[in-house]
Amino acid sequence: MNKFKFHISTLIYFILIIFFCFLIKWIWKHILLKLFGRRKLDNKILTKIEKGVLLTVFFSGLNILWERISLFVAPENPALEKFLMNIPKIIYSFLALSISLIAIGIFDGFTDWYFEEISNKTKTKVDEEVMYFFKRISRIAIFFIAITFILNKFNQPITSILGAAGIASFAIAFAAQDTLSNMISGFFIIIDKPFKIGDKIKLSTGEIGEVVEIGMRRTKLLSPENNLIIISNSEIAKTRIINFGFPDTRIKMKLKLGIQTSENFEKIKNLLCDICKRNPKILEESKVNIIEYNNSQIIFLLSVTINYEDEIEVCDWLIEEIRKNLETEKGLIFVKKE
Repeated sequence: MNKFKFHISTLIYFILIIFFCFLIKWIWKHILLKLFGRRKLDNKILTKIEKGVLLTVFFSGLNILWERISLFVAPENPALEKFLMNIPKIIYSFLALSISLIAIGIFDGFTDWYFEEISNKTKTKVDEEVMYFFKRISRIAIFFIAITFILNKFNQPITSILGAAGIASFAIAFAAQDTLSNMISGFFIIIDKPFKIGDKIKLSTGEIGEVVEIGMRRTKLLSPENNLIIISNSEIAKTRIINFGFPDTRIKMKLKLGIQTSENFEKIKNLLCDICKRNPKILEESKVNIIEYNNSQIIFLLSVTINYEDEIEVCDWLIEEIRKNLETEKGLIFVKKE
C-alpha cells in the first residue's frame, strides 16, 4: 500500500511539473509579454528565451523529483543501479543545455532587434556581417561552456579538450589572419566613417570610383569606366584616400589655357569669367590668373568651383565654349586640365 501511495504521489508531482510549465507559458504569453514586451528589444529577448526558461523549469522540477524518489529506489541489478546513479548527471546535462538556450536567446533577441531597428537604416553591410559573425561566435562559445560543465559533471578530464581547443583556435586564427584583419578594418571603417555609400573617392594608386558597397571584408567601387574595383578593407585602411564628398561635394577644377594673343590681359580674364557665369553648375565666381608669360603665348589658370559629379560635363562644356570664343588662327594654343 505504501508503495502504491509512493507511485501515486510521484505521478502527481510529475503532473504538477507539467502543469507548472504550462502555467508559466500562459503567464509568459499573456502577462509578461504584455507588461514588458512593449519595447521591441524586450519583446525580442522575451520571445527568444521562452523555450529555454520552460525547459529549465521542467528539468529543475525533474531534478527535485529525482532527489525525492531516489531515496526509495534500491535496484538489485548492478547495471540498473549504475544507470540510476547517472540520472542526476543526465538531468544536470539537460539543465545546463536549457540554461545555455536562455543565454543564446538573449544574444539572438538582441541581434534580431539590431537587424530590424538599426542595420536596415544604414547603407553599409558591414554592421550586418559583424552581427551575424557575433551571433555565430556567441552560440559556439555558450555551447562550449555548457559542454565543459557537463563533462566536468561526468568526471571527464577537460584539460585536454581545452588544450586542443586552444591549439585549434590558434591554428584557425593564424590561417584566417587576413580575413580577421579585413573584418576588423571593416569594423573601424563603420566607426571612423572615412567614406560612405555614394561617395566618390580616389585611392593612392590613382584609381577613382564611387563607393557602392562596404562589406565585412571588402569594399567595392564603381569606376567612371563602369568597372567594379574590389579592394580589401585592410588595404584600404592603410592607404591614403581622397574623399571628394567630404566635407561637401564641391571641388576646385583647374584648366590651364595657353593663349597666343595681343589682346589686353584683363579683357581675356573677363571673357573667361563671363563664359563661366553662363553655366549654372559652376557654383562660385571663377578665378583667372596668369601663371606664365613668354614671347609666344600667355598661360592662364582658370579655377572653377563645381560639384564633383559634374566635373566631366562642366570640363567638356568649358573647353568647347572657350574654343568657340578664343580660338583663332593665332589664338588658343591648348587647354589642359590640371
